[in-house]
Amino acid sequence: MPLKLIICGGGIGGLAAAGYLRAKHQVTVLERGTLDFTRDDYGLSIVSNSFNLLQKAGIKPENMDAIVMTHLWLRGPNNEEVLTKHFDTTARYGGPSVLVKRAKLLGELWRFATSKTDFAGEPAEIVENAKVARVDVDAGHVWTQDGRQFSGDLIVGADGINSVVRNAVLAGQDVTSPIRNHDTMAFMAQVPIDEIRSNPDLVYLSDPKTCAGLCSAHAISGSQLHKRILTYHTSAHSLQVVAYTSEKEFDQKFNSSRTAIIKDVPVSRVLEEFVPDFTDSFINLLRHSKIDAWRIRDVAPMDSWWSGKALLIGDAAHAVTPHAGQGCNITIEDAEALGYLLKDVESPEVIPAALQDFMLLRKDRVEYVARRSREIGNIRTEDDKTKEPILSEEFSMKIYTYQGAERALIALKLTMDAKGLGI
Repeated sequence: MPLKLIICGGGIGGLAAAGYLRAKHQVTVLERGTLDFTRDDYGLSIVSNSFNLLQKAGIKPENMDAIVMTHLWLRGPNNEEVLTKHFDTTARYGGPSVLVKRAKLLGELWRFATSKTDFAGEPAEIVENAKVARVDVDAGHVWTQDGRQFSGDLIVGADGINSVVRNAVLAGQDVTSPIRNHDTMAFMAQVPIDEIRSNPDLVYLSDPKTCAGLCSAHAISGSQLHKRILTYHTSAHSLQVVAYTSEKEFDQKFNSSRTAIIKDVPVSRVLEEFVPDFTDSFINLLRHSKIDAWRIRDVAPMDSWWSGKALLIGDAAHAVTPHAGQGCNITIEDAEALGYLLKDVESPEVIPAALQDFMLLRKDRVEYVARRSREIGNIRTEDDKTKEPILSEEFSMKIYTYQGAERALIALKLTMDAKGLGI
């Protein structure tokens, strides 16, 4: 008998989970706003570890206007070449990596969750403008701000870093308590590729149809400073610019406005921050009227992501800083793992055993990703500093080669059996 599942959040995690879970269960997604897949929003990378899972499920890259990632560039502050590396994850790790706009990915995940013909199972029901206000993890009830009530055998909290479901899972603790700031922020802008083509110094970024990827430039030799400019293609027509620095006066602005995004920062303020340290080739990428400031945060490790009839996934459970480019990827892994572990569950009484396996599969892996991401961003915690840094090649082999929950569970059982532990 199908389980009745309520997913709080219609973002990447929520829609991906709906897609994987609909094959065997009755799924309802509660989205706080209105879904808009036409927005010209920021870009992200879908790396081989999650791309393989999505492609196997039936996601089509051509529907997302995605471009294949082929290169990594490391440049000095004057745009001098430090390293150019071919980034072929198909040859090395078993699957391609692509760059895409978030809205395009969401649109394809919406098809995954709701198509009547393309995927197994009944389409998920997507309820928009359903802002979750309260959750009863023991009874499996969710109430929206306008008074509606939804009930299920399992509530999946995919409602982001400011999760309401997490507050209920943590038994009434302050919802912001696990959220950590790192005195790091990023100025975000988008630049048309046509503008890149007019700058001969950036020719390596000018043709994403044949040569697409990510470029990182630090303000000093090496990477021991917060300040750096990152660029990456988001389609064949646009480039994302992410300029990292410390928060300074924005600390108070973030706190007073109770938000992690400040819109329309004056260009003059952005230039003031970066002109002394970078050549005009990079500075000109920031001479745009629309620049937003994003606070860089993550969620501290929690002992458990579930309680009673509620489970957290994605940013609600383990938001990571963006430096390793894995935030959306480990969220998609969560969704696939949950779909796999619940596919044969027909009784609510069996759910806790499946969630225990979910924690065994996911917790250590995402904490490993979170630590490596902080290392890359030079924002290690005191606990991080007690551990040996994770080597780049070690990280790539462990993360990029992931083939899904089924294989991961087999490997985990073999490891634990060898240690005489068993699961």
